[in-house]
Amino acid sequence: MERFELKTAVAFGENALAALEALPGRRVMVVTDGFLAGSGLLDKVLTRLEGRQVEVFDQGVPVPPLDLVARGARALADFRPEAVVAFGGGSALDCAKAMAQFGKKLGAPEDLSLCAVPTTAGTGSEVTSFAVLTDPAKGVKYPLVDDGLLPRLAVLEPAFLEGVPPAVTADTGMDVLAHAAEAYVAKGASPYSDALAEKAFTLAWGSLPAAFAAKGASPAKGDMLLASNLAGLAFNAAGLGLCHGLAHALGGRFHVPHGRLNALLLPAVISFNAADERSGKKYGRLAGLCALTPTARSLSFALERLRGRLEQPRRLSGCGVEPAALRSALDAVAADALADFCTASNPRPAGPEDVKALLRELA
Repeated sequence: MERFELKTAVAFGENALAALEALPGRRVMVVTDGFLAGSGLLDKVLTRLEGRQVEVFDQGVPVPPLDLVARGARALADFRPEAVVAFGGGSALDCAKAMAQFGKKLGAPEDLSLCAVPTTAGTGSEVTSFAVLTDPAKGVKYPLVDDGLLPRLAVLEPAFLEGVPPAVTADTGMDVLAHAAEAYVAKGASPYSDALAEKAFTLAWGSLPAAFAAKGASPAKGDMLLASNLAGLAFNAAGLGLCHGLAHALGGRFHVPHGRLNALLLPAVISFNAADERSGKKYGRLAGLCALTPTARSLSFALERLRGRLEQPRRLSGCGVEPAALRSALDAVAADALADFCTASNPRPAGPEDVKALLRELA
């Protein structure tokens, strides 16, 4: 028997932010980063929380380190809110999710209500049981996976994406495509996750170039936010794969943006996985849905062309990873990638030499 559940309510469309007014309790902690706290965007969230006792934790940083999460969990437990609003990009959402999870162990209410309001279209963290943390001393990213990390409510407000820079739109948008493509062929894929992955991939494929080119408000940015959400639902149910395992291993060591690494790795991982008959057929179907020649090879090449249109690097060296540094870390990166939780869902088994060959190809 298989199961499929959607545990997070999603508010989207016109006036979606009004959903915050129905949050339970009188005490609310908002978790965000310093930039958003000073940008004026946070005021739109706080306006919806008028009449509550609100505490803002604005120390979020990219790929939150373990010590930051520990400090945040302590602050949350001391404040004892009934609800937490995570406001920001994927890192801010992951930080808030981990804070809420560990805060409960320190005395925060067990029935704490977690709401996520994303300001980028990429991670889908608002609907997943994943949070990616980092240990800077070891240079390792840790995907934390627990159903307790699932927010009860996700609020999709496209207006928050209006000022996102093109480079960030490109990185996060390619992350959406990677989430959808990996979920589509993952070991845990089902007809339900496939439907979500297909819609997420085709919607992002058609919208990302326009979102990248747009200045200010854009329907394409709203479509990317929806695609990100759908892809999050897909991979939360099905799993991910080697692309994300490698991105975590490389990102923790060389500090390259996660979406940029996925953009670089995804075509190569598709080519590797296409040797698996089931995966090759599914990649072909995904290509056909995007009006491409229905083959895995066509999908891989098309993603490389899209990467060029989005002005992203073709090699790890273009991401600031020096070839000599990669060579010296090759064994460790391969080991970390194969040990990563996401890699376990990859449809084709990979060994150390497979991973190292792929990395050398992209150096």
